[in-house]
Amino acid sequence: MQLRYDEDFIETAVFCRAHSPPPSGPPAGASPTNSCRPPALQIARFHREREKCYDLRDPDARHAAFFQVHLDWFREWRLEQPLTEVVEEFVLVRGRLTTLAVRKATGRHDEGAELYVNETGERTGLLALRPERLLHRVTVRDFLRHEFMHLHDMLDPAFGYAPALDLPGLNAAQKRLARERYRLLWDITIDGRLAAAGHTPAATREQHMLAFDRGYSFWPEARRGETLDSLWRCPAPRHTDLLALIADPRGLQDAARPAPGGSCPLCEFPTFHWAVAATLAPAMLRRILAAFPAWQPEQGLCSRCLETYEASAALELAAAQ
Repeated sequence: MQLRYDEDFIETAVFCRAHSPPPSGPPAGASPTNSCRPPALQIARFHREREKCYDLRDPDARHAAFFQVHLDWFREWRLEQPLTEVVEEFVLVRGRLTTLAVRKATGRHDEGAELYVNETGERTGLLALRPERLLHRVTVRDFLRHEFMHLHDMLDPAFGYAPALDLPGLNAAQKRLARERYRLLWDITIDGRLAAAGHTPAATREQHMLAFDRGYSFWPEARRGETLDSLWRCPAPRHTDLLALIADPRGLQDAARPAPGGSCPLCEFPTFHWAVAATLAPAMLRRILAAFPAWQPEQGLCSRCLETYEASAALELAAAQ
């Protein structure tokens, strides 16, 4: 596996290191870091080597020289060490990836690992990382382990990863919510495995429980606890198992009839005002089924959803006249 770096990532990382705070001793209780400024002589040598690059007249040669200087100092200051050490822990990642590329993330929400497969079957892992993370050797290792576990699962045939979630019968908003739930469930299994291996997870079981309670608030408390325990303790999760928990989490396929205060199967909001689906005209049923193919009339719909569909039908009729 070849390890490659984005130029902006390398340059920002070495500048963060060169301009990190001067050594004054970490505050009491602080986690170990790599953020102390290098010796002044090293910093002076770094800047002298960069200045020499400006003497090159050819733009391509100058560009290549800057990259080489930054890469050399990236390695001299051991900023590469957390990456190379953590990736050694993941045999499947090293064995199945052709290239692992690291790019500069623009922010916390831009960070993460992705897998790309070209037409010849070559697999490339792309890790988006904020360069300043490398100044904190312990916490960056925790982050890297979590993201490499994502890559491990994507590369593991037993996990059965599929880049696109197979979610027929859901509208765009429901699919977006399903993807968020899938990511939550997957992260729970990853952090559970990391904790079982003696590593620090990205989030604790208690933190995941809070998120799980919000995402599955329509489940009874006992079921939420049992499901989270099963995910947290699962040594070998499967993509299909996670998909089953997000495809029909409310059990609409097995629903009998609407209950007062229950959630509308279309908008998912609780309601006490149910429409009588049995009295709907065939044209209205076809309109609803076009948007929700998995819906069945006996599941009902709230009066507000019915009003929305009636208004939409009226507008289309007026436009056609």
